[in-house]
Amino acid sequence: MKTLKRILPLALAVLMLATLMVGNFTAAAAGETVKIICPYGAGGIADLVGRKFAEVANNVQSDYNFVVENLTGGDGFAANTFFSEEDPMTKDLLVLGYGACYRHDGGKKYGTEEVDFDIDKNVPFCTIDDRTWILYAKPGTTLADVLELARGGVVKMSGGNPLSDPHLALGILVNAEGGKVMVVPYDGGAEQKKGLTDGEVDVFVGGTLAGASDVEAGNIVPILAFSDHPFEGFVGPDGPITVPCVAGEGKAPELNPDNDYTACILPAGGGLATHEGCDPAFREAMIEIAKKVWAEDDYAGWITSDAVLLNNFQLYGDDVVDFYVNTARVKGLAAYDILVGG
Repeated sequence: MKTLKRILPLALAVLMLATLMVGNFTAAAAGETVKIICPYGAGGIADLVGRKFAEVANNVQSDYNFVVENLTGGDGFAANTFFSEEDPMTKDLLVLGYGACYRHDGGKKYGTEEVDFDIDKNVPFCTIDDRTWILYAKPGTTLADVLELARGGVVKMSGGNPLSDPHLALGILVNAEGGKVMVVPYDGGAEQKKGLTDGEVDVFVGGTLAGASDVEAGNIVPILAFSDHPFEGFVGPDGPITVPCVAGEGKAPELNPDNDYTACILPAGGGLATHEGCDPAFREAMIEIAKKVWAEDDYAGWITSDAVLLNNFQLYGDDVVDFYVNTARVKGLAAYDILVGG
């Protein structure tokens, strides 16, 4: 009995210590919640990249707990509007796509669509997604066929909305050939791709991941990369495929050698943004976490893997702001000037 009396207090003390340790560990692991708002639907590339970033970020630090929330509508405009109107001190982040910036600037200048938010209130702090737009066609269709169709009238492409960045890229190319592009809107990349395979459109312009599985199955073929270098990474039924580009070494021979198509090459993808006027310490913390995420092979290796086929492109802080404002948005508005300004 005396032995039992001595054991019970000791056991209770050990149990209490273990409980405190578990409680402290759980609190440290959970951290303060930071919500990453993704303007596009679950399963799309922006959503997948955002969730991968959150997963790795939660593994490399314990001060914050990153979660992803999808807020769709307006092909990205709903989330951008919501984020720009939040209290700047709210610790939310936004997946800020270059395409939303292009449409914001072009819409403001040319009135092509209603823009009721200020994109400059959404301030990028790092890049997370750099992609190459690819022109896809049905098997047996060549770039020469598409260019011939363009010169004879109108090329129908599947897309999210007119004047999206895929439309700008193809539109400028076809404009140089004296033709026009008509966008047939679909909701999401899967439906856009299906529009091509069902024969409802002539071509589909999308990311590399969007078409990889169908390229491998032989359902569609990649015929042009909107890049200054050929795209490597696709595998078709007959093996690896090198996709020619619009400029530089590897420029598609079907394109006019005297034409400069570099205006077709628009930054694609995007980064993460904080609010304008947010706590500077919070912004700096997010930059440092982003650097840690990119330093992990679980993120950087995943980004460039055959399963994802994106590009390792890293910018942070003032450098990424400068890239958005003075490179991406300048090119985007120049593309609008060509297609809309005439």
